[in-house]
Amino acid sequence: MYFSVTDYYDPIGTKQIPSKCPGCGTSNCLELQFHQKRIETAFSKKITSNVSGKLFCDNTQSEIAPVVWTDEIEQYYLNEKSILKLQPKRLSFTKWFYILLMLPLSIISVVIGYNVFGQNDYESESEAIEQVSVGDKIMVLYTTTDSANVIDNGNTWFLVKKIDADSIWVQRHKVFATEGDANFDLATSKFTEETLKASLKQFKTRGLFGHDYPAQKFSGYITTLIK
Repeated sequence: MYFSVTDYYDPIGTKQIPSKCPGCGTSNCLELQFHQKRIETAFSKKITSNVSGKLFCDNTQSEIAPVVWTDEIEQYYLNEKSILKLQPKRLSFTKWFYILLMLPLSIISVVIGYNVFGQNDYESESEAIEQVSVGDKIMVLYTTTDSANVIDNGNTWFLVKKIDADSIWVQRHKVFATEGDANFDLATSKFTEETLKASLKQFKTRGLFGHDYPAQKFSGYITTLIK
C-alpha cells in the first residue's frame, strides 16, 4: 500500500442564469455549477468548506473560463455561492488508520504480556529452586574448568542426591549437550556421571558452585527444576 492524496469535487448545486454568454453571445444558455472539495487519503476522508464554481454554456456545450466572465455573471456567481447549502465539514478515518494505530499498541501489549508471563514463570521457578529437595532434577548451563582454562560448556541435567546443612550433592546426567538441545531421558537410572558437592546458599540463587570457589572445577547456572 502506498500513500496518496486525492482531491474530489462533489456537486452541490446548479443555477441557470439569464446573462448573455461571453462566448457565443446567446442569452439564457448559461449554467453555474458548484462543487465542494473533498480530500481523501489511504487513512482519512475530509470534507472541506472550499467551494469552486464553473460556468457552462448549453448552446456550445463548453465551459466558459472565469477570465471572460462579465460583471453581471460574476455577481450572479457570488450571490448563488453565498446561499449554497454545503455539506458539513467533517474528518473521518479509514480502517487503515485504525489498523496502523492499533498495531503498535497490540505489539506493546504482547511484549508486556510476554514479559509479565516470563517474569511470573521465572519467579515461580526461583521459588521452586529455593524449596529444593532430594530427588529433584535441575537443568544447568554447565562449565567444567582446568585451572584457568575452560574444558567444556553446555547444557545438562543433575539429580539432587543429598542435602545437608549448607551443602547439596548433585549427580550429572550421562548426556552433555554442547550445541543446541539434546534428547534427555530423565529417568533416575540415566544420572550416572560425577557427583558434585555444591553450596546450598548459591544453589538457591540459581548458582551451582563449590564451597572453595578459587579451586573449583565446575560452575553452572540453573535454568529449570522439576520435581
